[in-house]
Amino acid sequence: MDHTIHGVFESFLDPIVQIDCKGIIRLVNPACCKCFQYEEKELVGMNIRMLMPEPYASQHCQFIEKYIKTGIPKIVEEGRRGRKLPALRRDGATFPMFLTLSEAQNVNGEKLFTGILRNLTAEEEEKRVLLAMHNLVTSSIDPIVQIDSKGIIRLANPSCCTCFQYEEEELIGKNVSILMPEKYATRHNQFIESYLKTGVPKVVEKGRRGRTLTGLRKDGSTFPMYLTLSESLVNGEIVFTGIMRNLSAEEEERQVLATMIDSCVDPIVVITTNGIIERCNPACSRVFGFSKEELIGGNISMLMPDTHASQHQKYVDRYLEKRQLSRSNSDLSNSSHVVGQGRDLVGKRNDGSKIPLFLTISEFEVSSSISARKGFIGIMRDMSEREKVIAIEVEKKKSEALLKNVLPHHICERLKAEEFHESVQIADTCDNVSILFADIVGFTQFASQRTPMQVVHYLNKVFRIFDVLVDKYGLEKIKTIGDAYMAVGGINEDPDHVYKIINFSLEALEAVHQLKNEKDEVGELKLGIRIGLHVGSVVAGLVGTKRRFFDLWGDAVNVASRMESSGIANCIHCTKDIALVAQKYPDEFIVVHRGAVQVKGKGPMETFLVGHLSKRESISLMLKQHETMKRRESVELHKQLEEELFRDIIFSFGTIRTSLVTRQLALGLFSFFAGVTISALFYASRTAKQ
Repeated sequence: MDHTIHGVFESFLDPIVQIDCKGIIRLVNPACCKCFQYEEKELVGMNIRMLMPEPYASQHCQFIEKYIKTGIPKIVEEGRRGRKLPALRRDGATFPMFLTLSEAQNVNGEKLFTGILRNLTAEEEEKRVLLAMHNLVTSSIDPIVQIDSKGIIRLANPSCCTCFQYEEEELIGKNVSILMPEKYATRHNQFIESYLKTGVPKVVEKGRRGRTLTGLRKDGSTFPMYLTLSESLVNGEIVFTGIMRNLSAEEEERQVLATMIDSCVDPIVVITTNGIIERCNPACSRVFGFSKEELIGGNISMLMPDTHASQHQKYVDRYLEKRQLSRSNSDLSNSSHVVGQGRDLVGKRNDGSKIPLFLTISEFEVSSSISARKGFIGIMRDMSEREKVIAIEVEKKKSEALLKNVLPHHICERLKAEEFHESVQIADTCDNVSILFADIVGFTQFASQRTPMQVVHYLNKVFRIFDVLVDKYGLEKIKTIGDAYMAVGGINEDPDHVYKIINFSLEALEAVHQLKNEKDEVGELKLGIRIGLHVGSVVAGLVGTKRRFFDLWGDAVNVASRMESSGIANCIHCTKDIALVAQKYPDEFIVVHRGAVQVKGKGPMETFLVGHLSKRESISLMLKQHETMKRRESVELHKQLEEELFRDIIFSFGTIRTSLVTRQLALGLFSFFAGVTISALFYASRTAKQ
């Protein structure tokens, strides 16, 4: 081989390999060895198929034999400069290559084939990158446009066409000024020419990432956008690529946020880290008495008393220093006593007057493709107004609490719905309610022996116990009249109201019994109570305009009252309907039939006594004692009638001033009436004993 040709062969950058008609490698250059990762001696004398992946390796010798016989090429067809094929390195990795083949004969007449290979790995990677970039441009949601040095559009992605309402062919080849309002369009080419001459940008100045501009759609409408520009060389020509961000949604959101801030009743200010007011809402002007123009650009210290104003910037600087230190230590706790929390402060109005405030501060740090800024947002609450509102709320809650203490809960809710109007009429029919009357036995004598304070103290002690039991069993207290207590169950549609009112009565008896052992200044409180129960239908309503009260009316109320007045001390006296419910709980209650009792307005009624199962004997004993006491009362009543009759006769005898005969006649009449009276008393006494 000629030295010149050999030098070119050895220095050739592309791999070169020469094979004979059997596929045996005769010659390789260094580039081939490097590309396939073999030594020259490892390749020369070996079959070329070692450099090919399957299925090319197994078919290659057949291709050569067929070509030698027929003259028809299979690897590189006639009319083609070469062919793209995969190649196989020593480590088993494959890579794309472009193969060109030439045929020649040596001095011995033997056919030789020389292949020059081009490693396409870099080109394929470049194509892959270009494809990825193309996909990125076409799939970007932001409009992208590329122009040349004359402002002619060379590329516009689909988002650009959609945003500006053009088809791609309407943009390509046109000047980019068609996408700008008039005031920018007429000067844009001048900006490009000036930049190319001086290197000083006009659209996006040095040091800025981008600029907010106005775009022009095909229909003539404009919209805010943020433009970033980049410069590059393509085939030796300067091109500019602009990426635009449609700010319409952000601008709308900003306007909504601004509207919310402006409509807020509390003062809001946005300040820089230097304390300069950037934004404030109308409430801030109203509360502090400054105009918006006076506040914007002013220092926040103008809203503070002098004692705080002079120190404010020091507070901010100290906070920022601690904040930075905390971030470097990855510890953001305890960096401030104000930011992120609330604090009571004093503000200063324009007229110099002071105002109590509750201040909350939040720190913001915005870093985006558009801007990067830091600052603080302060929201202030005028506490002078709040204190008035709180006072009103407190009084309202007190009124509601007082009302709930006087009226049933469901009545209170209905009154609240009608805003407590005095004309509201409430009257309900309650078909099944249990009614209780409780009265203190011997209270009249008890009260006559004590001071008013002592009487009220005892009543308060008893009725407080009853009130606790009312809440415990979900009953409703209706009223107290003197020493009597009235409560009702079932008005709130509780299905177990009878069971609960019986339990209420038993606990009330036990509580009053415990009080009997106590003493006051006069002596022991040996008092008991009578309880009457009945169940039935009533009318419940609210009456009156002054000191309105809730009450019950109906025959069932009268019967329950009669059960109490005709009852036995320290017993629960009830009608048959109550007794039937009590009999459903034989493990808890004992029911004793008392018999027929004369009830005013109703005549004789079958009544019963109810007690704890463990107190069966005491109830029976109290019933016997009560009947004995009634008989004694009957005898005493007859004696009283006899004495009154004798007094009347003697009085009549003393006043007769007639003759002796008349007196004798009167004496005879006296003897007659005395005999009749004694006989009547004797008969009554005998009947009572029987």
